[in-house]
Amino acid sequence: MELLHLTDEVIADGLAVVVLSLDGWTDAGQAGTTAAAQLREQLPTRRIGWFDPDGLYDYRDRRPILTIDEGELGSPSWPELAVYRLEPDEGPTLIMITGAEPDLSWQALCRDVVELADQAGATRYVGLGSVPAPAPHTRPVRVIATGSDVPTIERIGRPHERVVVPASCQVVVETALRDAGLETVGLWARVPHYVGGEYPEGAQAILDRFRMHLGLSVDLSRLDDDVKEQRSRLDVAAQGSDDVRAHIAQLEEFYDSDSGAVRLEGPLPTGDEIAAEFEQFLRDQDS
Repeated sequence: MELLHLTDEVIADGLAVVVLSLDGWTDAGQAGTTAAAQLREQLPTRRIGWFDPDGLYDYRDRRPILTIDEGELGSPSWPELAVYRLEPDEGPTLIMITGAEPDLSWQALCRDVVELADQAGATRYVGLGSVPAPAPHTRPVRVIATGSDVPTIERIGRPHERVVVPASCQVVVETALRDAGLETVGLWARVPHYVGGEYPEGAQAILDRFRMHLGLSVDLSRLDDDVKEQRSRLDVAAQGSDDVRAHIAQLEEFYDSDSGAVRLEGPLPTGDEIAAEFEQFLRDQDS
């Protein structure tokens, strides 16, 4: 393989599922990577490999982290893309690839992931990700799907529109595995576009669809406290601005219509403006 270094055996059992979660643009609210972290915490997990960071990252854009303690330099912490083998008590073995979205060598990465899937005998792929959406935090998170099997994505939640967008590395890998003959499903939580930082309710929604799709036992309640705490803070912050309340009310109407027939009208604050108001309000509360 060009970039992948395996440190443990990849056991081919014919039932394995490749799982991918990358940070970055298609990880709004860190919902996908949080869901992946929950799976590693809850299921028996073994690290089996890593991808060469020198071949994947532009270090001027994603600089390694270094601690300087009173003038003494520590060791740099490099961006990482690692491979894990998760072995649940019931359900298929998971070959999980997770970490920082690569800047470079996407096609080489795709070739290595396809070869990894072949070595593992994997016939299915599931992606864990999230995208910003015109959705209010006062409503349940919806999950939409991409994939090679139309009935499956219809059952999970199929987008109704056709869009042309700059591709993320995660969707590029999904297409490569589809073209290699795997059954692919990408799970994408629709995270409120004005929420900054982590959005645990998005991760919870992804995990719910994931466990149903693969027949796994995953404890969603481990995120309950984080979900309740964030919801409470967002509710309080939303009451601090007439503009934010008005925008959220329109988002609720749009969400409840379920058809997109309701139009969002201006002039309204942008997602960045709303996020800035939320963040300022929460800073004032904490001070």
